[in-house]
Amino acid sequence: MTVLNEKIAYLLSTCPEKPGVYLMKDNKGNTIYVGKAVNLKNRVSSYFTNMSAHSYKTKKMVSNIETFEYIVLDNERQAFLTESDLIKSLRPKYNILMKDDKSYPYIKITTQEQFPGIYVTRNRSDKNAKYFGPYPGRVSKKNTVTLLQSAFMLRSCKKMAKRPCINYDMHLCLAPCSEDCDKNKYREAVDAALRFLSGNGRDLIDEYKSKMQAESDNLNFEKAAYYRDRINLLTTISDNYILDTDRNSADIIAYARMKDFVSFFIMNIRDGKVADKKTVNIHQERIEDTDIGYEFIRQYYDTNIPKEIVVYNEIMNREDTEQWLFNNCGRKVSITVPKKGKLKKLADAAYENAVVTLNLFMGQYKNSAGTSMVYSLASFLGLETVPDVIEAFDISHLSGQDAVASQAVFKEGVPYKSGYRRYIIKGDNTRSDTDSLREVMERRMKRGDYPDLFLIDGGFNQVAAVCDIVGDRVPVAGMVKDDKHKTRALIYDAKEYDLQSDRNLFVFISSIQNEAHRFAIEYNRKKRAKKVYESELDNIPGVGENIKAALLKHFGSVRAIKAAGEQQIAKVQGVGVKRAKAIYDYFHKPYGG
Repeated sequence: MTVLNEKIAYLLSTCPEKPGVYLMKDNKGNTIYVGKAVNLKNRVSSYFTNMSAHSYKTKKMVSNIETFEYIVLDNERQAFLTESDLIKSLRPKYNILMKDDKSYPYIKITTQEQFPGIYVTRNRSDKNAKYFGPYPGRVSKKNTVTLLQSAFMLRSCKKMAKRPCINYDMHLCLAPCSEDCDKNKYREAVDAALRFLSGNGRDLIDEYKSKMQAESDNLNFEKAAYYRDRINLLTTISDNYILDTDRNSADIIAYARMKDFVSFFIMNIRDGKVADKKTVNIHQERIEDTDIGYEFIRQYYDTNIPKEIVVYNEIMNREDTEQWLFNNCGRKVSITVPKKGKLKKLADAAYENAVVTLNLFMGQYKNSAGTSMVYSLASFLGLETVPDVIEAFDISHLSGQDAVASQAVFKEGVPYKSGYRRYIIKGDNTRSDTDSLREVMERRMKRGDYPDLFLIDGGFNQVAAVCDIVGDRVPVAGMVKDDKHKTRALIYDAKEYDLQSDRNLFVFISSIQNEAHRFAIEYNRKKRAKKVYESELDNIPGVGENIKAALLKHFGSVRAIKAAGEQQIAKVQGVGVKRAKAIYDYFHKPYGG
């Protein structure tokens, strides 16, 4: 059994279960390894457990780890990019396999052509095309481009043929090589692909949802199904796309404060890449809010001043601070507080990391419960008991179909995965979210072992419905979102509490609401995917689970299998000529044979 030093043990206990990058440090403070993770807590913990299963190199590295740091990011692709940038910048001792400057694939759309195509490339020399990326190696032609072709049906051929190819039959291309191709429809598909890849995927999905509903209301079910399929495809891959900074040299700075504790998070961008990150913690009585950013910049910068400083928090005397920076480095340095766009995303990420750093700093400094987020929540709502155990609930469905609910549990302010629970909503598809919540809470209350607080994704109506069931056994609060689906306020005791007045608490409640939503929508997607998998193939004699899986893996969809010939089907491993004929006959002969 590995014996951990107290610092690492504490860091592991507070490490978030979110995507990000981790930096292993030796006793001199040098970064000896940089890695990425979908779940930081699980990945970093794995280094210090089951040591006998590690390679010699990993054991050697772990023996030199004195502490570690991490950067919380939005998704796996952002973690991949940041990891790559930090490795190239810091050249850690144990990142041997990634010290080369190999290029990663980009998605290319030839926008200047009459019928633009979509491709994967490592060469960005074509000035008449638009590029998106880079992407991890596994996000390649076989995966992402095929999904994008299914969603937007753009051509992928290097040179257009004189007649439609199999991609047209498989509904992967609108066939601009055909005289029947609608040029306006193709241009709309190109514009939609560009919007999606440029980071506007959520708006596009919402637009498709509106169109799907409109077609369904008009009884155009085939068109409604078309938009439904597009929604499912785009939802599947939308999390892989983020915007990158186009700044060559900038520092992104954010700070979080609670009482006399302040934590700064600084992300260094050099040559358009994340070069390093730093944290600075301060504990000092009577800190004035208006002076924090101003004083920090004046004391932090001496040399190595970037061309631009992007701050999350507004600072006083911005012009005076810029003049002070100019006097120190001899050139203009701008200070920006972004309100939208790429820099706003980076500033938001920096602030989230500052909050994580602050909570860690306060925990290390002293164990006073008065500084914890659960105590802040109790004070904010006027609760009689500090909510050490919180259960958060969310409902997820697609136009009423496959409704499910999630129960995410937080203990002492951090996710407690062992307590998570999923519910399949019973009844028909006409039930409202409020009715679904009633059902879920009735089932939950029968189990006993109640938490200190229920948090419900919803407003006054949802809270009232849950309170009717829960009574005075557990306090119930609702998490309210704004028009952009972002956390805005809490509903408690028939009153609305605006979270904008307490930024740290806002981030804490947002993290709970987002986790409950993630857990619910993840289950809903799995449930829908299982229904898709249980397809027409189940009705064909001689086609079992293994053959069905092989066919779907080879062709990608039942529609593509229908379009294939007997010989193509027979080539699939395990199918054979006799079974291929049975499959072909089922789809092409009247009444399946």
